[in-house]
Order: sequence, then C-alpha cells, then structure tokens
Amino acid sequence: MLERSKPIPTTQLSPERDDRRVKGTLIAARLRFLKSRGPDVFDRVVARMTADDQSMLRGMVLPSSWYPVDLLQRLEMTAAAIVAAGDPRALFLEMGRYTAQTNLGPTGVQRAYVRADDPHFLLSNVPRMYVTQHTDGNRTYEKTAAHSAIIRSYDVEPPRKEDCLTTIGWMARAIECSGGREVQVEEKLCRAKGAAHCEFHCRWV
Repeated sequence: MLERSKPIPTTQLSPERDDRRVKGTLIAARLRFLKSRGPDVFDRVVARMTADDQSMLRGMVLPSSWYPVDLLQRLEMTAAAIVAAGDPRALFLEMGRYTAQTNLGPTGVQRAYVRADDPHFLLSNVPRMYVTQHTDGNRTYEKTAAHSAIIRSYDVEPPRKEDCLTTIGWMARAIECSGGREVQVEEKLCRAKGAAHCEFHCRWV
C-alpha cells in the first residue's frame, strides 16, 4: 500500500506566514557555501548587496531565528551573478547539496532526520521539515516503491525556478546522507512553468 502524506497547514507551525520568512539555518548554510568557495567569495558577494543586507549577513545569523525570505533570495541571486561562471543551474544545484550536507551531516542541526540506510524516513519528514523552515508553502511525500518516492511542493508565491534547482540538489544529497546510492531526482512538474504544483521524483538503490 502506497504511503502518502497530506499538506501540513503552514500556520500550524509558523504564525508569521504573511511575513514570508525563512529560518536562519538556510541563510547560514548559504553563507558557509560562499566561504567554502574561497576566502574572498563571501566578501565579493556580500559587498554587492545593500547596507542593510550587509549588516544582517555580516552579523550573527541565528539558526532558530526567522529572516525575510527576500534576504535569502537576494543572497542567492547575487551569488549567481558573481560566482556562477556562466552556469547558474550548476551553482543552485550545488547550493542545495551543500545545504543538505551542512544541516544533515554528522554535526548538522537536522541530523535527527537521518537514519542509516533509510531514505524514506527522511523523505517522509520533508513536509514537517519544510514548514518549520518556511512561513509559506507546503510539501507532501508519497512512497511509490521501496527505493522511490515523490515530493510535491505547493503554494509558494511567486514560484522560482532557482528554488526548484536548490530543492533537487538538496534532495539528492539528503538521500545520499541516508544511505541511498545512484540517486536520481527529476522534476516532472514545475509551477515556474505553469503547473499547479512542483513534483520531484526520487529514485535510488
């Protein structure tokens, strides 16, 4: 029998939904990603942002605090403009993979969602993980076979293709962290291309 989750009401865990915020864990992971690219990359990217953004990003980003989603998006797009080297798709995929490794790795703040050789345990928790990190949108999980699942994303406004790329990278690395091998994550439907929801098909061995 297929196992399928229902959307979790975002306001259940995030009363600031109308403010469109994300948890500091996401921003902190992006900042670590920039620093991992070289000692000057972080400074080059942040220096191109507004004084208010620089003040926030150069200060202490607290994993448990809420930050404007626009700040995360501006950071990502500025990084893409400066360090993508003509391949923004690859950069966003790498950002997603790095965030998964940072937050799900041995010392990560979301390590509790990782069980050895059990990618379904992590994927089944994606809906809850998402609403505890974002104040808008929902994700659902459907187990389709022993080594495959579908994650669907709803209601994020406005839809951004960059978000889908970081999601693909994040899911692929998350499954690997849970013991999956030869991982494939393919987006079959995309809201940025006019679909009603985004749909990510995950397979592994």
